[in-house]
Amino acid sequence: MDVTFAHEDDLILEKNPLPEWAKDSLSKAKIVVVRRGNLKNNLIPIGIRGKQKNQRWGCFLPKDKILKHYHPDYFIAHQSWRNLPHDRQAMLAFQALVKIVPLLTKLRWGVSGSLVYEMATGIEMVHQTSDIDIIAWKVKPMSIKQAQLLLKQLNQFNVHADMQVVNRDRGFALEEYAMNRDAQILIKTNAGPQLSADPWHYIEEG
Repeated sequence: MDVTFAHEDDLILEKNPLPEWAKDSLSKAKIVVVRRGNLKNNLIPIGIRGKQKNQRWGCFLPKDKILKHYHPDYFIAHQSWRNLPHDRQAMLAFQALVKIVPLLTKLRWGVSGSLVYEMATGIEMVHQTSDIDIIAWKVKPMSIKQAQLLLKQLNQFNVHADMQVVNRDRGFALEEYAMNRDAQILIKTNAGPQLSADPWHYIEEG
């Protein structure tokens, strides 16, 4: 989920000061991504993102300072890519996203990463090698073969796409599950990473 806020001074920093790239990013748009983690003292763990993949900065935002929040499925429901200039809609990742939409009509899903940031702010963030990071909720358990088939469908448009299967505060990468390389799959939780031989059961029951 992404959230907006009004003033840089609203941020509670873990490290000080903010790097110049983070200041530049916030000067263009006061929008940040909510990180995994537990809410403490009404402080939400958030991350500032820059144009480069290695430009990520963790800090906190008081809950009452949030102006607006964007759930990942908002941008799919509103077809937000249509609000971008035509040359941006022509980017490979956005073209692939349009083609993926009819493949996932039975799921509640959305996207994260650079695509969301650009659709939310209009700031050019997507490039020709951008991935499509899909988030899907309460997906029915599937076999490894079914996961492989779904990922093959999602990746037929010359853009790498993966899906985070999420339930409450737990989630795992469908691609890791489909590769079937290890006996246990990494599960992301608010309490930190965990391993499970049955990720479907783990995210449902804990």
